[in-house]
Amino acid sequence: MTRPEARPGISAPFIVFLALFLFAGGAASASPDPVTVEIGVVVASGKGSSIDPSLSSLRTKLQSMFNYSSYKLLDRMKRPLAIGETGDFNLPGNRTMRVTPVNAPGNKIRLAVQIMEGGKNLLTTTLGLSRGGMVLVGGPPHQSGVLILLISAE
Repeated sequence: MTRPEARPGISAPFIVFLALFLFAGGAASASPDPVTVEIGVVVASGKGSSIDPSLSSLRTKLQSMFNYSSYKLLDRMKRPLAIGETGDFNLPGNRTMRVTPVNAPGNKIRLAVQIMEGGKNLLTTTLGLSRGGMVLVGGPPHQSGVLILLISAE
């Protein structure tokens, strides 16, 4: 039986090290793109019949999902977040919403969401949506109505 000739200058441990280095470098560069999270804060009530002009594209969806006659956009916040990074969004009534993008396959996005009022947890959930999609979440009472959160991510 003949043995293959050793090639001078390249040792087996060096090749293993090089392979590990290339693998680790490739894994780091394959990290997912940041997710731009946008939160719209709407107050809905049964008083009046006005719909904020900035919500006109959502009129039908709002009216089919919620039983209110008036919708007013209070705030719109936007922030890029890396996968695993948590962003805090201030909501009316001493409330905070914490959003953390979580890995998801393909063109999907998962958002871990927690809504707090003071130190009290009001909601903890994970939302799944397509990039560019939107989820409407009926929230806590506010003034003479309720908050509706428009949560989207790209």
